[in-house]
Amino acid sequence: MDEGTDMSVTIAHIVQRLKGSHLHSQIERQAKECLHQPDVKLESLKEDVRSFLKTSGWERKLQNAVYRELHV
Repeated sequence: MDEGTDMSVTIAHIVQRLKGSHLHSQIERQAKECLHQPDVKLESLKEDVRSFLKTSGWERKLQNAVYRELHV
């Protein structure tokens, strides 16, 4: 396997482990709550949700979880 394939496999494993975690359900719930905010628009939905998660601290929590998974 080449380095790109190894990285893809690693990412897939981390995503699978995090999908079943409590953190995943919390982030998903927060993202859904974000959809009800008046400043979130359909045409910029992805960016709006990403911005909300960043400003609310969830992005950092996800980064920390990925870091922990990489070092397990």
